[in-house]
Amino acid sequence: MTKFSSRNGCLTLRRQCPCGVDHCIIRNEGDEDDLSLDPLVEASIPHGPSQTASELMIDDVPPYVGQSFRTDDEAQEYYTNFARKNGFAIRRERSKGNPAHPLGVYKRELVCHRAGQSLPRKTAELKRQRNKKSSRCKCDAQMIIKKNVSKGVSRWVVVHFSNMHNHELLDSEEVRHLPAYRNISSVDRENILTLAKRGLTVNNIMRALESEKGLKPGQLTFTERDLRNFLQASKSINKENEEAKLVKACEAMKDKHLDFRFEFTVDENDRIEHIAWSYPDSVQAYRLFGDVVIFDSSYNLYAYERLFGVWFGLDNYGNAIFFGCVLLQDAKPHSFKWALQSFVRLMKGKFPRTMLTDLDMGLKDAMMNEMQSTKHAFSIWHVMSKLSSWFSPLLGSQYEKFVSDFVRICNLDSMVEFEHQWNQMVVDFGLESDRHITLLSYHWHYWALPYLRGCFLGGLTRSGLPPSIKSFFKGSLNSQTRLKDFVEQVGFAIDILNQAGEEATLRQNYQNVKREIIESMQFAVYETARENYLVRHRLMMDGGHLVRCVQPNDEIQCSCQEFESSGILCRHALRVLSLKNHFVLPDGYLLMRWRRDSSLFPKSTGYKFRSQALRSLASIVIQESSVSKDRFDYVQWHMSKLLAHVRDMPVVDETPSDVEPISSVDAGLSLVPLRANAGEG
Repeated sequence: MTKFSSRNGCLTLRRQCPCGVDHCIIRNEGDEDDLSLDPLVEASIPHGPSQTASELMIDDVPPYVGQSFRTDDEAQEYYTNFARKNGFAIRRERSKGNPAHPLGVYKRELVCHRAGQSLPRKTAELKRQRNKKSSRCKCDAQMIIKKNVSKGVSRWVVVHFSNMHNHELLDSEEVRHLPAYRNISSVDRENILTLAKRGLTVNNIMRALESEKGLKPGQLTFTERDLRNFLQASKSINKENEEAKLVKACEAMKDKHLDFRFEFTVDENDRIEHIAWSYPDSVQAYRLFGDVVIFDSSYNLYAYERLFGVWFGLDNYGNAIFFGCVLLQDAKPHSFKWALQSFVRLMKGKFPRTMLTDLDMGLKDAMMNEMQSTKHAFSIWHVMSKLSSWFSPLLGSQYEKFVSDFVRICNLDSMVEFEHQWNQMVVDFGLESDRHITLLSYHWHYWALPYLRGCFLGGLTRSGLPPSIKSFFKGSLNSQTRLKDFVEQVGFAIDILNQAGEEATLRQNYQNVKREIIESMQFAVYETARENYLVRHRLMMDGGHLVRCVQPNDEIQCSCQEFESSGILCRHALRVLSLKNHFVLPDGYLLMRWRRDSSLFPKSTGYKFRSQALRSLASIVIQESSVSKDRFDYVQWHMSKLLAHVRDMPVVDETPSDVEPISSVDAGLSLVPLRANAGEG
């Protein structure tokens, strides 16, 4: 059976190009996984960009014990790629852990699709289905992964791998017909519905898709029967009835939670036109972190022909947090205008300082009219996601060099230098008459980083788009979601988003400050006038940044405008503060949004938390130590020693509250004064 719920399911990336030409579309095939990558950020990381599981597959290298992955999904994708190239499929067999466990799910067994015994079917199923022989034959091939948390970072590690199969493996032609690899992607689903509306038959739709992809007949990832089933399922949707049920679902949610907020409009036929909603915790989160908002309107709810937009923010850990979402009838300026108005009303009238959006001219016009006090910027990751579609076919083998030059130029500090090198790049690649380059050039001020310096972006130029935003769209919002269930499904997706925030223990922005302090030691300071300084790297003979430090108010400004952009003092300002013997950051330069007491997920240390954590840990110890006598004897001896030691410890609890106390790190970050005079290299 073909899987319709894989990947983004009912959501598909919008394909209309912002250049405005009707026949110009953005090729989204496979782009869902790339949307959250920010090449501008990755280019500045010495160890290079992080790799996806598919990129890690080199020369059919099998998994190995000790191999680690960022997530269990990444591990499963790696094993899936290996399996497909080697003639079999995999499935999840068993898992250990649950959402209530401190580690969540901490162990997974991934097995060959022919593992285990055939499952007996119920009598009703036997009557309904033809009697097919089970493919299961007790195959022992498997990969077992466990979650390992070290210094606040969780990784999934391969603890066992076996590639011993007791059956013949399939060739490349046979393996693609396995149910695990037969799927209709979100892009194909949208194309199929479009072609079906034009009156094309199933056979003609298959031929059209094969022609578009340059494939021979029979090489698509689905069959004509799969396509017929998909079209039949799509026809069963009653859009008008579903819309009415969506409103009722919002009303029911409002009855349960008084702080749940929603609003909608109807058209002249009394059908739902637009609807927006937000959950109780979102307004509180917006009060703390609503200075920077990401409005992602790049997805369509294609089965219902609606645009799906989500407002996200960033918390003090750099994790994505949900503010609200909207379903719009279309992507016209008046629809976006209503969306922006409704968002401000949902957030009790508070406007954000900065809003980042996709490169959309209709949304740009709506922002100019409705949010004049808010800085509007086009998110650089959305710009980057379009480069391949715009320039790869045109430039061919020169495309990679073009992207490299694009990233380098976008990281320049000076607007003058940016414009000079940009114009030179356009000439070098012969793009003077290209409409997409013209579009980008005309909107420099909206997306080019030299023009956005001084615009508060909450550190997004450092960290890029949080991966959890991609997970939000990939997770619970699948093709089985009916419109009436959308409010609940979005709630599930928010829970997953919040879980990522709760698991985050590394203070990314604290690490950024720490890095700036360390890097500041490489800079020399020259006093140019009273309370004015030139700060330059010790290896540079010219250039540098101007820093003004006014006492006694501790007012400090740097020409790089890093604090204005990220809310974190730059290395140049920190170098001057160190020179002037400041041992803590001035209070006004440690923003409330970065402090621990602003966290949406305070770490509990009360009796209830400790008891539950120890019970969960004891459960794991029992499971692991009961496997063999050697393990049991080892654990029993050490547990006896541990118990005796614990009983000798004092019972006074220094932190009796249920909320972790705020450390001195949040009250002020220590600065190490340098034993150097002004002008010292």
